[in-house]
Amino acid sequence: MATKIDSESDQTLVSRIEADLLAGHFRPGEWLKQADVEANYNANRFDVRMALLDLKARQLIEHIPNRGFRVINLSEREREELFETRSILETAAAKLAAERISDETIAELEAIVRQFEVQMETAELDELRALNGRFHDLLYQSSGNSLLAEEIKALRQRGLPGARGGGLAWRTMAGILQSHEDHVRMIALLRARDGDGLAEAICGHLNMWRKYLPKP
Repeated sequence: MATKIDSESDQTLVSRIEADLLAGHFRPGEWLKQADVEANYNANRFDVRMALLDLKARQLIEHIPNRGFRVINLSEREREELFETRSILETAAAKLAAERISDETIAELEAIVRQFEVQMETAELDELRALNGRFHDLLYQSSGNSLLAEEIKALRQRGLPGARGGGLAWRTMAGILQSHEDHVRMIALLRARDGDGLAEAICGHLNMWRKYLPKP
């Protein structure tokens, strides 16, 4: 459960709960008892109810009649469909980004990658996840198609509260290092304006988590 947060935070209640969901502070399938959410976020009953309904609409949590709200926990089939859809959209965005990205934006991506590398040994996982999110958001925004970038971000967030996906690979330092090396390669491909190569790298990056599945 997330720690108690001051109600005077600049973030809205929805964004604060969302940030904790995406950072893995709640387990997949964990029930979000309204009284606990009110206490932990120092919020009133009405605001909590509206925030939970908003998060349900974003498909980060689900509502079970007569039971309440719980963190989404995708089935194997749902997760496969999610990653299949992400692969289609993200490889398309990668090809557009390779054509349209500016040198200034590439420099911004490089700065994020350098910061990630420096913090790999010392930073909290939440900080690394935030840098990873910034990298991918900026990359897909560089496609020049804001609708495509928004859809990709929404799908990526839908997968984060679940038990598998990128979070599985990040349970080991080897997985975090592989993610960093993938980002370095993506930047080289962007500089070369190699859309096909970037799309292939993105596809491999997306499915890296499969290597970390428990052996049957």
